Amino acid sequence: MTTLKKAALTIAFLFILISPAWAKVYIDLAAPSVKKVPIGVQEFKDLGSPPSASEKAEREKLKKELMDAVVTDLKFSGFFSVIDQKANIEDPASSGITAAETDFKSWRAIGANAIVKGGFLVEGDRLTVEVRFFDTATERQILGKRLAGSLRNPRRIIHYFSDSLYEELTGNRGVFTTKVLFVSGSGGNKEIYIADYDGRNAMKLTRNRSINLSPQWSPDGRRMLYVSYKKGTPAMYLLDLTTGRDEQLSTKPGINISGRFSPDGSKVALTISGEKSPELSILDLNTREYRKLTDNHGIDVSPAWSPDGGKLSYVSDSPGNPHIHVLDLHTKNIKRITFSGKYNSSPAWSPDGKLIAFARSDSGKFNIWTVRPDGTGLAQLTFEGDNRNPSWSPDGRYIVYSSTVRGAPSLKIMRADGAEIMKLNTGIGGERAPAWSPYLK
Repeated sequence: MTTLKKAALTIAFLFILISPAWAKVYIDLAAPSVKKVPIGVQEFKDLGSPPSASEKAEREKLKKELMDAVVTDLKFSGFFSVIDQKANIEDPASSGITAAETDFKSWRAIGANAIVKGGFLVEGDRLTVEVRFFDTATERQILGKRLAGSLRNPRRIIHYFSDSLYEELTGNRGVFTTKVLFVSGSGGNKEIYIADYDGRNAMKLTRNRSINLSPQWSPDGRRMLYVSYKKGTPAMYLLDLTTGRDEQLSTKPGINISGRFSPDGSKVALTISGEKSPELSILDLNTREYRKLTDNHGIDVSPAWSPDGGKLSYVSDSPGNPHIHVLDLHTKNIKRITFSGKYNSSPAWSPDGKLIAFARSDSGKFNIWTVRPDGTGLAQLTFEGDNRNPSWSPDGRYIVYSSTVRGAPSLKIMRADGAEIMKLNTGIGGERAPAWSPYLK
């Protein structure tokens, strides 16, 4: 198994052999499309004692939430075509969640090559969930997990299972337990929120009733950089997401914006007011000393680190219109890599360092593009609406961005080739400036 997984990463067509009989899933993580496996999902069983009349509605609500999380994760993976639950033949009331208690013939009859079954147990505020993944041809369990957590967040338990399943199928970590930061002004002020990767369980992080912008993650996922006008002028702050400690990080006169952590977390690249115009600098978080990077009459903003920490991509209007540039921090050489579009903004480096995603406007509305760091391989990913602020998933397979098609902006996720677009329903509204988290512990 380990040898197969390692070999699979070196070839274009990934063939998954999970067990001697499981040879149905063909997955190419780099392909524009994937042959999707038809999969059935059985209604989750309540493994506890019969609920009282007052508990029954809550148990049904919990069951639906678990089911929705499973279906959302399976669809998002891009590997499965989920069969409508109305087509299921096997009676969930009389069947169980183990292979011995499953009528695989009935699942094959509706075209399911795989099935997911699960059950849950509620004990006070604690929720235990069992989830099992089966191959219907061999009638064998491929993966089974028993997970426990808080009853307040049942979806997160399912996301842990989905991470395990994704890794079983590909050898790579899944992103189902990752988070997304974003800005919303739906409450009258621009505040920063955090949500699960699928937009659910959104929670407000700032409550200063001011303008808060540009949230960015630290490499360990424990802190957040952001810009706030809560003291009148745009200043940069550092919020510890585990303790709630909030401190002003950059206090230079004028503007302090566009902060991004270096890959090792020891520095922050940002834009501060210069003598001629806003310029790029690096702030050492240990010494709190600044190192100036640019000195020109143009406006230099939105620095983004390369994964190896050796380069910065950023936006500068020194050529006339805003364009993407790459600065080599070792040689100090600057290379302009975009030459088309009236306005190019918000560059974001892919985790493998091979691509830079950015937003480009040709006629007022923006779309998401990618380009190689040397300026070649320009590709347009979105074509409808106004699309901005791309941010990569930690595995580099997806991009989250802000999109306005009709009305207020919302968050969407697409594959890195522009396919499989999914809208995130946070329940907040007016979402902008997303930032996808690193892998979280």
